[in-house]
This record gives sequence, structure tokens and C-alpha cells, in this order.
Amino acid sequence: MKNLFSAGFFLLFLQFSNAQTTIYTGDGTLSATRTVTMNGKHLTFKPTTGSVFINGSNGNVGINTSSPSEKLDVNGSIRASSAKLSNSLSNGQTFTSWEDRNLKCQVLTGGMVIDVPSQARLLNFFDFPSSNYNPTPEVFFTIADRSAKNRFAFNAEQGSGGYFRLFDKNQEINFRVTDDGNSSVTIDLPKTNSRIVVGGWANYLPEHKFVVRGSSMIEGNVLTDSNIGIGTSSFTDGSDNYRLSVNGNIRAYRVKVYTTWADYVFEDDYELPTLEEVEQHIKEKGHLKDIPSAKEVEAKGIELGEMNKLLLQKIEELTLYTIELNKELKILKEQLNKK
Repeated sequence: MKNLFSAGFFLLFLQFSNAQTTIYTGDGTLSATRTVTMNGKHLTFKPTTGSVFINGSNGNVGINTSSPSEKLDVNGSIRASSAKLSNSLSNGQTFTSWEDRNLKCQVLTGGMVIDVPSQARLLNFFDFPSSNYNPTPEVFFTIADRSAKNRFAFNAEQGSGGYFRLFDKNQEINFRVTDDGNSSVTIDLPKTNSRIVVGGWANYLPEHKFVVRGSSMIEGNVLTDSNIGIGTSSFTDGSDNYRLSVNGNIRAYRVKVYTTWADYVFEDDYELPTLEEVEQHIKEKGHLKDIPSAKEVEAKGIELGEMNKLLLQKIEELTLYTIELNKELKILKEQLNKK
């Protein structure tokens, strides 16, 4: 009886001395690290709603799911102040396939699965080390649609260039910015119907490729294999087409025109009109021969180079008339001096 009393007292003492570790039937404070060996047995915590499940075989933890496929599998929303994701393999890797490479180098993924072997989803960010598939380490970020077509892609190689690309539904490039790694950057809009609009929207003047609403300044040369219109979109005048068409005044310090010239007047076979013929033409037409009338100029304008040539032609003809008259004047003076 005495021994039984002593054993009961000891157990009661042990219970009170270890009360801080008894958390199954009450509150308590652990006085040391505890390890629970699960031996393949699963552990489930059941709050009022949902559950926290720990797989006793592989250690996967599931929140709101009893079949976690990853170390932490959450069936629901996650709220956090920040997240740090790290999956950085050392350089010099060897992968069995590009799917193997993508699966092992995946840092971030989201959305539905669009490639089962690599577990790629709609959004993917990869950190590729140098390997048998990537001679140079690079980062790669993509966004795809549900038909597994990439619509956005960004790539940057270590110590080199990269690119930014937007694709259409057929995987054709709509927009591309390319850096060759040597301070040379190119922007491409390869589609024929591409347009750039500054200060407005793409529904403004859709027949034009580059539109600036308001003022703009371009430094450097402007090169085009088409026409330039200032204040007008018309480049034809009759059967003639003009590369530069201006509806307004033009001011310049200097204008240089390449054209043919009128030195043919001084050639021996040139038929210089007589002054009588010139006089008759003026009486009949009201202007010099070969020179357009005022009515024609008002209606059709003048070709600057051609008009300068015609004016020179008349100056050269006047010069020939003057030379001829000077010869006749000398003869008359000689005749007068003989009398």
C-alpha cells in the first residue's frame, strides 16, 4: 500500500513538473526542442474550415489540400509582405533535354500548365546557367496565351545583349527591341500595317505610318524612299510626281538645282530668230517665244531649273543680237568717217 501511494505521488509530481510541455489537453510552453517522428504517418490539423496536412513520407505540406505535390501546396490565396524566390544553379550544367533544363531552372511560374514535361505555365521566369543548351548564362521571361503561344518575351545574356518582343496569335513578331551588346539598339515593327502615333491614338489618320500631333524635332538625317508632304498630301501635278510637296512658302539661304543649260544658243547650227520674228511673236502672243505666258504660270507654276535655263537662253540671244548690232554700228561709223 505504501509503495502504491509512493508511485501515485511520483506520477502526480511528474505531471506537474512537465505541465509546460502538455499541449494536447491544455496550454503549455516547450522548454526544449522536440522532434516528432511520423514513420510514414500523416498529420492533419483541422481548424473550423480547411486543414493543414503534413505528409509523413515526403514531408510535403498542404494547406486546404491533403495531397500536396510540392513542399508547400496551398489551395487558396496567399498574403505576404514580400517573397524571395531562389533557384540558381551553378554554371557548367548538363541537361538531358530543353524540358529538363526549363524544369530545373524555373524560378517563377503561374497560370495553367501549357507544357507538361517542363511544367511551363502561362507566365514563366527562368535563370539559365551556362550549359550544353546555353553557352552563356541568361535570364528569360515569357507570357503565353492558353494556346501555348508566346505573346511576350524578354531575354538578357550575361555580358552581352538581349531583346524584348511582342508576338501576335500566330507567333509572328509585332514589336521588337534588340540590343546587340555593343551599344547598338534597334526597334522593329515588321508588319506592313504598323503605325506609330505620338500625341494621339492609332485611329488617327490610319493611312499614315508615323504621325506626330503637335511639334517634333528630329536630330540627324531624315532618309526616305518615298515622298514628303508639308501641308499637303498631294504629290502629283499633271503627269509629274514630286518627292517634296509644300503647300505654303519656302524660305532658304540657298537652293541648288541640277538641270540642263542653254549654251546651245552659241552653237553654229542654232537658228537665232530675227528681231522681226521676235517682234511679230510678241504682237501675236503677248510674250517671248519659248517663255510661258502669265496665264500658264498662274495655272501650272514654273519649273525653277527649266525657267532659269529659258531665261539664260533669252540672255544669250540678246547677247548675240547685241554683238550683231555692235558690228553693224562699227560699219556705220567707218562709213561716216570716210565722208
